[in-house]
Amino acid sequence: MESQNNNRYDQKRKGRITRKRRWIDYWAACATLCFLLAVTVFGVASLQRSDEKTTFAAKESMESTEDFAGQDGRQSETVSAKLDRANTISVDITAKSAIVLNTDTNTALYQKNGTEKIAPASTAKMIVALTALDYLSPDDEVTVGAEIKMIHDDSSRAWLTEGDTLTVRQLLIALMLPSGNDAAYTFAVHTGKIIAGDNSLSNKQSIEVFMEQVNEKARALGAENSNFVVPDGYDAEGQYTTAYDLAVIAKACLDNSTISEVVSSNTSYEKWLNGREVTYKNTNELINPKSQYYRPEVIGLKTGTSSLGGACVVSAAVIDGETYICVVMGSTKDSRFPDCIKLLDKIKTR
Repeated sequence: MESQNNNRYDQKRKGRITRKRRWIDYWAACATLCFLLAVTVFGVASLQRSDEKTTFAAKESMESTEDFAGQDGRQSETVSAKLDRANTISVDITAKSAIVLNTDTNTALYQKNGTEKIAPASTAKMIVALTALDYLSPDDEVTVGAEIKMIHDDSSRAWLTEGDTLTVRQLLIALMLPSGNDAAYTFAVHTGKIIAGDNSLSNKQSIEVFMEQVNEKARALGAENSNFVVPDGYDAEGQYTTAYDLAVIAKACLDNSTISEVVSSNTSYEKWLNGREVTYKNTNELINPKSQYYRPEVIGLKTGTSSLGGACVVSAAVIDGETYICVVMGSTKDSRFPDCIKLLDKIKTR
């Protein structure tokens, strides 16, 4: 009897212990589940905060750079919005498109149709020079070939002849000062073969290779709304740029010591490697001390004229220790330099 009672007691005791263990296991499982849920929620929240910080930092970086150069192909929207708020100077000019940028503060002071597509004319030679110097050194030797026959009859010329041998720096002078279309084609063919690593390419193939790289260079600089078709900037189907893009390209030219030194010269005398002696005069009247348009603060850059582009000038000037780029496009022969002067004078008096 006592043994039976003990057995019943033991069975009840074991049952209580079993039920207790089940409750302990249940609550332990609940606690574990709650802990895991809390960790998950905390982790997600942390990631969101991290993403928000990263996004905010990216936005800050984009805003600081988009003051001057567009990001990820969104130039039309972001730059236009910024330029709409940019006019801190007021002036009446003839040019169809224009922009004034302070390169030190990366801000626009003035714009007129700054993001509208325009024909570049010879201002395209700025991006040609920049692209060529990515692959060539100033002291490299270049021999002029039959590519100079590819230019149009009414082109501006440096009067190169087949067989002329000169340095890259001397060819750059021929490109930028007299705005030689023949020099542009020589650069395109010579550099195109180097880019392709194939000297057997035809002139046409070499130019295609070079121009592809020209457009990649422009996009890399932030000139997203441009497409360059021919190396001399002569009017061509599908070729266009904007005043803003040219300002971006001009800034890169100023940052290149070889280009900035060349474009700041009014005249240049050189003796080429084949013994030929040449003297070139800059087409930019703003840096000619004998011109009525001379302004001592101007340090370059490039002129251009074409049927579609009109009379153009991309200039740079140092005023009160700060550098300004002034792009005037679609003006007239008699108005392009006065247009630029009006803008520069406004900077001085604001």
